[in-house]
Amino acid sequence: MKQIYQIMAAVCLSAVLVCGCGSDGSSQAKSIIKTQASVTEDYVNGLLDAKNADEVIETIEDYTQGMKKLIPQLREFQEKFPEYQQGKMPKGMEEEMDRLKEASEKIPQAMMKITAYMMDPKVQAAMQQMGEQMSKSDQ
Repeated sequence: MKQIYQIMAAVCLSAVLVCGCGSDGSSQAKSIIKTQASVTEDYVNGLLDAKNADEVIETIEDYTQGMKKLIPQLREFQEKFPEYQQGKMPKGMEEEMDRLKEASEKIPQAMMKITAYMMDPKVQAAMQQMGEQMSKSDQ
């Protein structure tokens, strides 16, 4: 369960990191926000639509790979544009931020779906791998 909370924290951290930026980073921030919204939507929808453990595993693995690619971009952006202020975002990103917010709000429901398959050793392994990857990304 701790891993689930770490994952949710990583998603929230990602949203906070790209919520604002200086004018020089607008296009990069837009790309990151759009990617994060897509990865998060795919994860939540994949879990909610899963009909068996294999579909849950595939969704978890896809999300892990998506976040593995995205988190370094978020970190690089934060280092490159430290002047950004939380709460500001590039113009025209309201729709993407709404997508991200809506998907993030469904995470608890999606996590409940995972619990139905948590006795499956392969699901447990996928969750552990995701937790390990997110822990590495937090460093």
